[in-house]
Amino acid sequence: MKIKEIFYKITKRQKPKADNSELRKEYNMLLSRLSDIRRNFNFADNPSAIDALIYEENATLCRLHELYSEARKKGMTLEAFELDQK
Repeated sequence: MKIKEIFYKITKRQKPKADNSELRKEYNMLLSRLSDIRRNFNFADNPSAIDALIYEENATLCRLHELYSEARKKGMTLEAFELDQK
């Protein structure tokens, strides 16, 4: 049990509600970046550029996976995360 949870249990305070706006913002940014990376594969003309795009794509996918896990821990459903259309 974490210290914050113990504190809230002892003082009988409610935990502050999780603010998912930061998660949503980062999720949208990562989806946009992933789309850009995948588009850039069409223009990569040397092996070094292709390798760099592959590494960047893998890093972005790892961060997305971490966000999914974080959302699940907070009890949020993945359906709540949609790319904001503007």
